[in-house]
Amino acid sequence: MNSNDILIMFVALVLGTQLCRFLPEFLPQKVLSSPILQKLNKMLPLVIMLLLLFTSLTFPKSGEGFNLLFAQLFALICVIGSYIWLKNTFLSVILGILGVNLFLSFLS
Repeated sequence: MNSNDILIMFVALVLGTQLCRFLPEFLPQKVLSSPILQKLNKMLPLVIMLLLLFTSLTFPKSGEGFNLLFAQLFALICVIGSYIWLKNTFLSVILGILGVNLFLSFLS
């Protein structure tokens, strides 16, 4: 990728982010208070965390690397459990990172 492609991608990401932030200011209150948007607002942090974690799992190739997979699954369980218990996205991500590192250190 050359610099122009990176610059165009950066501008597109900035515009997309700003559109998502400013769109609620211009939508009518009736649209914002719909039950579908309210349910989505409650479930979105957990869904995003699960998508990020599922896509980051490393599956072993040729019988090696099961320790990393088990550590990642352990961290996934920690993140889901802590989010359900504490309802805090930031703390859940921190506990997931800590869980992976601790489990890998115990297996080494």
